Amino acid sequence: MTKLMIVDDNEIMREGLKVALSKTEQYELVGEATDGREAVDKAIRLQPDVILMDIRMPYSGLRATQDILQQLPDTKILMLTVSEEETDLIDSIKSGARGYVLKGIDSGDLMLAIKTIAEGGVIFTSSLAHQLLNEVKSNLEKPREAYGLTNRETEVLELISEGLSNKEIATELNIGESTVKAHLHNILTKLHLKNRSQAAVFNSKRHLHEK
Repeated sequence: MTKLMIVDDNEIMREGLKVALSKTEQYELVGEATDGREAVDKAIRLQPDVILMDIRMPYSGLRATQDILQQLPDTKILMLTVSEEETDLIDSIKSGARGYVLKGIDSGDLMLAIKTIAEGGVIFTSSLAHQLLNEVKSNLEKPREAYGLTNRETEVLELISEGLSNKEIATELNIGESTVKAHLHNILTKLHLKNRSQAAVFNSKRHLHEK
């Protein structure tokens, strides 16, 4: 069962999400927070698999996302917000969020979004997707060789995109976890990215571009 945490300073929104989540046995709500600072403290203590994170609140969701992922890099964070600002979308990805959807989303689509990122995927509201594509367009037009990625680094990048942790990648490729971390560092450096979430988004969009 996937463990969830809700972070939003709007009580009505939190209650609505709890009602929606109560209709499925797939998810267990382990906690909720009303601001980013409380979210960081509770996430470290409760270690949820997925966090539904608002942006505009005290100690912003963007800052909380960065802080949480520094401590819990395998946690999947889905930004759930009213903001359609391009800067918020891009900053969310740079912070390490695996998805970005608007609060008006249908409950069924929200459950699908949660399932997608829980399984290692990424998801963005379709109306905002073109903004992300514009952000990575210049990178997508370059072949892999332009970055000097080795075959092994490419394998690691693919597994990161599938949502595997460093430990799981090490097992899959029969290499040490420290070696995986070294490959990840090289990948981020060569692709001019900041974290594994950006790497996953880059790789997913690269595959779409190649089709």
